[in-house]
Amino acid sequence: MPLPAHPYDTAEVLYRVVDAEGYIAYRQNFYSVPWQRIGEFLPVRVTENEIIVYSPHVMEIARHERFPSNVQGQRRTNEAHRPSRDVRLRHEVLKSRFEELGPQGGYFFEALVKHRRYGRDEAQRILALLSTYERNDLAAAIERASRYRAFSVTAVERILAAQAQPRSGLDFLDNEAREHLSQLCTDERVTPRPMTEYRDLTDSEDPFDEEEKDATADGEPDDAP
Repeated sequence: MPLPAHPYDTAEVLYRVVDAEGYIAYRQNFYSVPWQRIGEFLPVRVTENEIIVYSPHVMEIARHERFPSNVQGQRRTNEAHRPSRDVRLRHEVLKSRFEELGPQGGYFFEALVKHRRYGRDEAQRILALLSTYERNDLAAAIERASRYRAFSVTAVERILAAQAQPRSGLDFLDNEAREHLSQLCTDERVTPRPMTEYRDLTDSEDPFDEEEKDATADGEPDDAP
């Protein structure tokens, strides 16, 4: 039997949420990804020597040398992943992320930037709350904060603490992985083939059956010793 064309891939595949500073964590070390991904749930491939991070559509967006197993608390940072120095561009990216959180998202973000000295930094911290709370809960908290004109990360955190239930790590990974995989898979289902396609197989005669028929025709009983 010929060997496979490519070696079997034994790399570990897992999922991580990008924190407020634009990093994903693996074994107590941190690896940067493009800052626009803050709060997103991303697939990560771990090889013997590298950490490779993919977008939700499984396009590679970051690659880092992996820290040794005896190293903890360190960071790998690609400067290209840091927030843009173009304030206008950073503003537009953050605003679009908040608009994804519902009709009040964009309004809340604009008011946050207007009323808070470090509003864009607080916006990143709010997006990072997606690692702890359901998207619908965060959207509801932003809507409530907007209603009471409470434009700050602390206001959103208080509302979530009072009204929402934080997700456990395992539940979070299970739910998010299932949703992500369902988006990647098509809706096409494999259905059973009709039995007519197997007719040629079932209609073919076994040569051993022919021998039994000949023996019976010669007068030998089927159960002859």
